[in-house]
Amino acid sequence: MFILINKKQINKVTKLYIVILLGILNAVIPMMANATESLDKAVINDAEQLAQLKVTPKPCVALRKGQKCFLEVTFNWQHPTPSNYCLVNATTSKTMKCWQQQNKGEFSFDFQSTLSNDFVLRQAESTIDLARTKIAVAWVYKSSKRAKSTWRIF
Repeated sequence: MFILINKKQINKVTKLYIVILLGILNAVIPMMANATESLDKAVINDAEQLAQLKVTPKPCVALRKGQKCFLEVTFNWQHPTPSNYCLVNATTSKTMKCWQQQNKGEFSFDFQSTLSNDFVLRQAESTIDLARTKIAVAWVYKSSKRAKSTWRIF
C-alpha cells in the first residue's frame, strides 16, 4: 500500500518536524548546560573540601592606616592526592611557590603590604582554587591625632 503525497505536503510535514525538533532542542540544551555546570561546581566544591590551606599568624598590624605592615608568615597546606601544586597570591596573581608530586607542604616568607591579601592553593597550570586563606591587614590608629595643617597663629 502506498500513500501518495505531493511536494507541498512533504514540505509542510518536513517543516512541522523541524519546528518540533527545534522546540525540543531549545528545551533540552539549556537543561544539559545547567546539569554540566552543576557537575563542574560539584567537582570544584569537592576539591575545595579536600584541600586545606592555613597561614599563621593571620592578622598583620601596622601602626597607622595606610602604612605597610611587616610579618613573617608560614603557610601549611595538604591535599589527599599527590600532584603538582602551587601557592598563589590571588590579590597580585603572583605564584609564591610550587611543589612537584606532593600532597602537603610548608612555605614561609616575609609579608609586607598595606592591604589584605588572599592566597590560594592551585594545581600547577590551573586557575581553579582548591583552598583559600587571607592575611588581613589592620591598624592600631586610623589617623594621626594631630591635624595635618601647617598653618599656625601666634
